[in-house]
Amino acid sequence: MYRHTSGPLAWIGLAFRLAVAAFVVCALGFPVWVWSLERASSEPADADGIIALTGGEGRLQAAIALLDRGKGERLLISGVHAETTRADLFDAAGSAPRQAACCVDLGRSAENTIGNAGEAAQWIATHQYKRVIVVTASYHMPRSLLELHAVKPEIEFISYPVFPDDIRLDDWWKDPYTSSVLAGEYMKFLAATVRVAVASSLWTQAAHPPEPASIEAAPAALTTRSSSN
Repeated sequence: MYRHTSGPLAWIGLAFRLAVAAFVVCALGFPVWVWSLERASSEPADADGIIALTGGEGRLQAAIALLDRGKGERLLISGVHAETTRADLFDAAGSAPRQAACCVDLGRSAENTIGNAGEAAQWIATHQYKRVIVVTASYHMPRSLLELHAVKPEIEFISYPVFPDDIRLDDWWKDPYTSSVLAGEYMKFLAATVRVAVASSLWTQAAHPPEPASIEAAPAALTTRSSSN
């Protein structure tokens, strides 16, 4: 005889089935997400500003090259450690941009991608920018754009991915290191999607950026500001 299950056991069973379904969907989505990652950088259209998210190989070099080519009027390097000097940054990048004294600002408060978005939001609002190039690793770009669009949905963000030598996107399933990095980033992307959906009321409004952001203006900008006071 069929026995109808009710009460706590029924809810436990439903929760278990939903968890299994969610796991299957996420697992099937992982290779689709990997194959959606950009494999090459094309020359971006001119923008108002450029943002480089620190934390990986090639990001600073690419952002400096874009600034030197006039692709944006200012560069924000987001997520710079409090003890890292400008000289340290440019030494690590191999060279300083020609506009280093006037046009390179440092975000010093971000400790993660959410913080990067907070610094970007404040910097964009300060300079009233509308089009911004984003420089980060290809595998980090989807989550970065997700967080940036959440706090500044009205801004046009242009992706400019870089490709670390130790991340083999074309043969990711053959390389354990690449697979582990991509799997970790995919899980962060899923978690960020849920968080942003809640924070933006299902993308119907801008999410509130973390406050406050600490941004160190370029030396020439600081001098100009002091002279005007």
